[in-house]
Amino acid sequence: MHFSPQLPFDFSVSENFSFSNFLVSEKNAELLELLRSFSSHDDVITFIWGNKGVGKSHLLQALCYDNADKNTTDVNKDKALQYLYLPMQKIKLFGPEVFGSLHHMDVICIDDFDSVIGDKEWEISLFEFFNRSREQGVKLLVSAENSPRGLPFSLPDLASRMSWGVIYQLHELNDEEKISALDRRARENHMPLDAEVLQYIYMRHSRDLQSLLIVLDKLDQLSLAEKRRLTIPFVKKVMHW
Repeated sequence: MHFSPQLPFDFSVSENFSFSNFLVSEKNAELLELLRSFSSHDDVITFIWGNKGVGKSHLLQALCYDNADKNTTDVNKDKALQYLYLPMQKIKLFGPEVFGSLHHMDVICIDDFDSVIGDKEWEISLFEFFNRSREQGVKLLVSAENSPRGLPFSLPDLASRMSWGVIYQLHELNDEEKISALDRRARENHMPLDAEVLQYIYMRHSRDLQSLLIVLDKLDQLSLAEKRRLTIPFVKKVMHW
């Protein structure tokens, strides 16, 4: 159970995605509590669904990142659990056979699961993989934009299998919580950012949090490159708003 197979890909997770920097709303508190103690739960499959940009990828990578950090400091390496993050948007380029040996991991986080749903070859591969995972005691964390009932499965058995575990909706943050998340990212990056500039960025861009954070990181790099403070005129100029 602790053998890490040689995989044809390496999708490392970043310290930018951890539980400590995930802004939790009251509606998502129960889910976060479950993920923090994920390895101790009995459910084989935990399914997270929600709109694009609500933080599903953040949480799946956080589970891997936070536990990788624990395993690094574990004095008994033989007991360290093996976590793997699989972004399906990229994994699907390798074909369904990539799931042939992954049941040797301990915890596997499958992101954008719905990106291959509707393709019968992929669904058969996933169905067989989930069966092997259950037999081997592998725990799965799966994300999609819709709940299992809302996905266009072509394989009824896979649809049934995805309803066996715990299903959580990841709720979107409200405007105030999103601005708070942006402010925290700015402070973590040591970015001097006035409230009116932050509000300007929020009002001028798409409201999904992930794309807003990407914009903020881009502005941070541009301000450092040009040695300019982030002001509304500067933001307007470099973002072509």
